[in-house]
Amino acid sequence: MIAKIKKLGPEADSAEWVRFWNSYSLAIRQFAAFKGGEENADDIVMAVLGKLVEVLRSGQYTPEKGRFHSYLATMIVNEVHMAHRREQARAGGKKVSLESGVDGSDAEEGRSVADTIAGETVSPESIDEDWRAAVLKSAVEHVLTKTALSERDKNVYRRYALEGVDIAKVADEFHITRNFVSKIKSRIDQRIVAVGRELVRAFDQ
Repeated sequence: MIAKIKKLGPEADSAEWVRFWNSYSLAIRQFAAFKGGEENADDIVMAVLGKLVEVLRSGQYTPEKGRFHSYLATMIVNEVHMAHRREQARAGGKKVSLESGVDGSDAEEGRSVADTIAGETVSPESIDEDWRAAVLKSAVEHVLTKTALSERDKNVYRRYALEGVDIAKVADEFHITRNFVSKIKSRIDQRIVAVGRELVRAFDQ
């Protein structure tokens, strides 16, 4: 899908962008929440999406710059960094230059935003780790909200796999056997793994 978007011209139909957003927005938003906080995630995502459209259509991103997920993650971190600096500027009544490229370079301070953000050291490895966690969380959310599962199975999974409730208590709560609880978890885990792998492939094109 990313390859198709890169080929779209400026006046191309937005259908491919809609499909991209519907498929991958959960992972992008989860990563934005990890880096910038849940309360700022939606604003960060919208800002990054606007830049991403121009980056892909103009050919600014090329495989030589690294895997697409790393490039996109750096864009998100960069936006978090700029949002933090805007907040600091407003709090101190100062005007701060906020020019910064999507390649992760900080024009004013001459350092990579992957090196530091809001006083916290951020390495490429930690960015990748957080990206994998975001993909996993988005895969879980996708399976539990957008796939054909019964409400009972979704709730069993939430209680047992996500909330960590003892299997015996979950079985009693839903009037099923412990073996059936395990089967529900295994079946949903398989779906989550499949969705996660698809997301990883898509973002690494």
